[in-house]
Amino acid sequence: MMNRAKILAVATCLILNCRTCFGADDAELRAWTDASGSFTLEAAFVGVADGVVKLRRSDGKELTVKLSRLSSADRQYIDELTDGDAGPKTTTPSKLTGKPEELANDDGKPAGQKSFPRGIASAFHAPDGEHYLTSVRIHGGRYGYPQAPDEDFHVTLCDKDFKPIADFDFPYKRFQRGEAEWVTLRVKPTQVPAEFVVCLNFNPTQTKGVYVSHDGEGKSLVGLPDKPAGTFGGGDWLVRVSLDQLKGEE
Repeated sequence: MMNRAKILAVATCLILNCRTCFGADDAELRAWTDASGSFTLEAAFVGVADGVVKLRRSDGKELTVKLSRLSSADRQYIDELTDGDAGPKTTTPSKLTGKPEELANDDGKPAGQKSFPRGIASAFHAPDGEHYLTSVRIHGGRYGYPQAPDEDFHVTLCDKDFKPIADFDFPYKRFQRGEAEWVTLRVKPTQVPAEFVVCLNFNPTQTKGVYVSHDGEGKSLVGLPDKPAGTFGGGDWLVRVSLDQLKGEE
């Protein structure tokens, strides 16, 4: 027969194993919101892998959602649960050289403006080495009611095939109503692949949106994350990105 110490040891192991097996079932139910803020679901976090989050509803049914489709608050929550291993590779501004290089497709001469419900997109090629997106500059002006809508628009970093890497949301009021001007949107430094696309989603309607400027020559992209929608032949979007490198790697 086992002595008392061995019995306690076995019992402890059984308890720990049970907690390991059923910990996901005991996970906290919370409200999850998509990046647009239009859809909410109550569920518990199960796990994340390859940019896909698994959630479990109160009825036990599991579902998956792309990490980039969740709100910034939800992504931060997952980041805290996983010690920062859930999303794309990021860094802090203090670790960068502070000497970013701006990439542009346009000639700097606005020739017109457009607003596309299907999204505005620009493709870029990063220089050799490891580079981080630090900001996006857009030449545009808001249209619609005088007061900016109380909602966010989205800037999404995608790979060359429009697969989302990271999503950043900003309040509509960042754009002034009327005449177009350059607006700089700073983002958490996020590593970019050699070829990447930046998508702009203003979710425009007849009463709200942003006219983005384009130059007079060239061809631009149209599309949203996971939804490439062809090209725009009227010129290159006046959309620029800034990339920086880690100190010591420049």
